[in-house]
Amino acid sequence: MKLISASPSPYARKVRIVLHEKGIPFDLETTVPWNADTVTGRHNPLEKIPILIPDGPGPQGGEPVFESSYILEWLEVHHPHPPMMPADPVERLAARRLEVVGDGVCDAFVLYFFEMKRTPEHRSAAWIDRQLRKIKGGLAELERLVPENGFCVGGRFGLADIAAGCTADYLTLRYPEFAWQPGHPKLAALRLRLLDRPSFQMTAPTAQQIEPAVI
Repeated sequence: MKLISASPSPYARKVRIVLHEKGIPFDLETTVPWNADTVTGRHNPLEKIPILIPDGPGPQGGEPVFESSYILEWLEVHHPHPPMMPADPVERLAARRLEVVGDGVCDAFVLYFFEMKRTPEHRSAAWIDRQLRKIKGGLAELERLVPENGFCVGGRFGLADIAAGCTADYLTLRYPEFAWQPGHPKLAALRLRLLDRPSFQMTAPTAQQIEPAVI
């Protein structure tokens, strides 16, 4: 398999972590999806990462699989062991809830990030305030949902922990001036626990340079 990823992306990181946890070998291709030389459009009509290209006939492999939540579902179907999603449907919904909130926080930050790249006279204060409200509201919800100790759902590591941990690490990397940890002690403690896992250590996010024209 090949995974097309961006090094800071929390969405791609979720997939990388699951691939490591399931012991699935893959080749990693790193791109900046915003830049003109990105390869995303060749494999995903939405031009977004991550993109998983399974083994298959021909030089391009199998049919590309894209959008992180769909890739994770695809991996769970085709590589069910060890499971990353609860078998119990109620617990599965609880894990999905955490993923939805985590992805929403990251979505809001991306919108905030690009708005702040505008010159000050072209920024929308109302837009910035809206994204910051979503980030803070989502973090408050994650803090409510994560436990003081152990894993998030069903007492075992899985999707919910991956989603929460990737969100926390992404904000720590991309928004260092926002000291979210003191106000969210359970989420901060979960992040530290997850950093002990090899899959989190091997996929630590790093920043990339985005072309000025895109910004």
